[in-house]
Amino acid sequence: MSSTPSDAGSSKSALQRSLEKTVQIEVDDVSASHLALASAAEESGSMEDEPPNTVLLKEQFEQKVRDCTVLSHSADALKSEIETLRRDFSVQKAEYLVELRTLKEILGKTHSQAAELQEVAQNLKHANNQLKTENLTLQSHLNLWGIPMLPGDGAQEDGRAASKNGRESFFPTLVPLSGDADPIAPVLRGDLASLCFPNLLHFLANSKLQGILTVVTDGLFSKLYLEKAVLQLAGWNNRDPDLRLAALLEESGLVPHEVLHELKDRWSFDLELAKLLRTDKKIPETVIQEGLREHARIILSYLFQLKRGALFFQPGQLPRARHLRFHLPVTDILLKTAAEMDEKGREEGDSA
Repeated sequence: MSSTPSDAGSSKSALQRSLEKTVQIEVDDVSASHLALASAAEESGSMEDEPPNTVLLKEQFEQKVRDCTVLSHSADALKSEIETLRRDFSVQKAEYLVELRTLKEILGKTHSQAAELQEVAQNLKHANNQLKTENLTLQSHLNLWGIPMLPGDGAQEDGRAASKNGRESFFPTLVPLSGDADPIAPVLRGDLASLCFPNLLHFLANSKLQGILTVVTDGLFSKLYLEKAVLQLAGWNNRDPDLRLAALLEESGLVPHEVLHELKDRWSFDLELAKLLRTDKKIPETVIQEGLREHARIILSYLFQLKRGALFFQPGQLPRARHLRFHLPVTDILLKTAAEMDEKGREEGDSA
């Protein structure tokens, strides 16, 4: 089959139109691509033109945001701790209020009981004063009878309460040696049933002790003041008129009967009479001391015959009775007593 020129021209025109459309489409695509590229380039250019401080600020802002987040968490934790502390404080406050109310109640009771306690204290004080009075009275009586007291017996006024109604003890008050306690505690206690009186005197003389030896038997109290193996004063509470100092002074002629008769109602014990003779009647001290020395031999004679009796020795001194003190060595006493006992034994043997 053959084609005509008209058909060939029309085919050529259609092909040309088709190519033109294709080219136009491609041109349009290229233009669109160019526009897209230009737009992208503009956007890229605008970002590249942004200042560097903005990026740093953005980073700092982001860091601040993170810090704020951390601080927010910390604030929440602190709020939780504050709430816990508030609850604890409330509990402690309630406990303190309970304690405060309790203390107020106790204080109220204390005030209410103060009057009662004060009354009890007054009663105790009154009772204590009564006991002191009774104790002093007891000490006065004990001192009159020459009973030595131990420390702790409440005998703080022993010796100083020696008189009642103005009447003195039958023996002067013993004063402690330097540094010793007052009242003076006995350093020696015993009984004549286990230690005979001559051996006791011999022991005291060898010991060179200074103080008062008290012998108690059947209600009779005898006291001897020894100073370094020398007997210097003796007395007892024996009321037998034949064995008293007044009878000896009158029989020996040392003191007139009239003088003794004038003083008969003013003394109770021998040493009281000796003191009155010296102060009121002006009898010489040597005469009084001689009478007391001889009277001491009567007391010693009685003591040497004892087979039983409690004994006490208190160390001390008699500074207020120097005008009555005589000098009679214990050795002479023992020797003379031994000689008298031997003579008495021989007489009894001869009479038998």
